[in-house]
Amino acid sequence: MLKNSKVDVKIKLAALWATLMFFYTYADFFDGMTPSSIENFGSMQTPVGPLTPGLLVIFSILLIIPSAMIFLSVFLKPILNKWINVVIAALWSMMSIGLLVDTIGSEWYRFYALYQIVEIGVLLMIVWQALQWPKGLANSK
Repeated sequence: MLKNSKVDVKIKLAALWATLMFFYTYADFFDGMTPSSIENFGSMQTPVGPLTPGLLVIFSILLIIPSAMIFLSVFLKPILNKWINVVIAALWSMMSIGLLVDTIGSEWYRFYALYQIVEIGVLLMIVWQALQWPKGLANSK
């Protein structure tokens, strides 16, 4: 019989954030295969308007935060870790819901809607895992 080892909540959270980042990467990769994506890229158009240096910073922040959550989920102290995971995952869930609503009607973006549904599921799992953080002794790290 194989032993099912208990996995620390920090590792679970880091694994969920890493999984989410893979979904982001694949969704963006497939987005590059949709009609007019090459033309939009060449003419520096984004879904929210013309590409600007400021918009690139915003897009970067939107990917830096969940990427950093992989590291932070392992290294932050439990109480801060719990609430940062809950808040960031809840905010990203709202963003994913908005993207889902925006893509539902488009035949070429059905794949993107599927990714949004899966991403929302992962984000809800992050919130759930963080809220279920095991209680310990008051002076434990």
